[in-house]
Amino acid sequence: MKCEEVMLNHVYSCSETATAQQCARLMKTHNIGFVPVVDDQKRVVGVVTDRDLALRLVAEGRPATDPVSELMTFRDLLTCKRDEDIEVLEERMAREKKARALVVDDEGTCIGVISLSDVAQFEQPGRAARLLHELVHREAIRIARS
Repeated sequence: MKCEEVMLNHVYSCSETATAQQCARLMKTHNIGFVPVVDDQKRVVGVVTDRDLALRLVAEGRPATDPVSELMTFRDLLTCKRDEDIEVLEERMAREKKARALVVDDEGTCIGVISLSDVAQFEQPGRAARLLHELVHREAIRIARS
């Protein structure tokens, strides 16, 4: 099975200059917790999660007018191509401890998103369970180190 068969095709994104409040409203309106941040050519430059907003904005007392470029995660983004095998992506998700992957074209434009829940819907239960175990194990290690 290929990534294009699993990916969510409609992706809500925001620009680097969008404010944290605009991004949060996008998340609320569409009931999502993950928004790719794109440049003027629609290439992915980062992502903002609901966790980013909580920890980098609210917890630090920053204004909601701060641009998302100051809050986004931009390192270690997990990306894949539409024709990549989903099993290869699952292995990368487990190894890199990522619950989501951005599907990008050759120019780096985000054309889809694959999340753990997408994998669970399309894959054999055992494979999805193994991926979930790897991701939960990441959290257990992080908490133990705290």
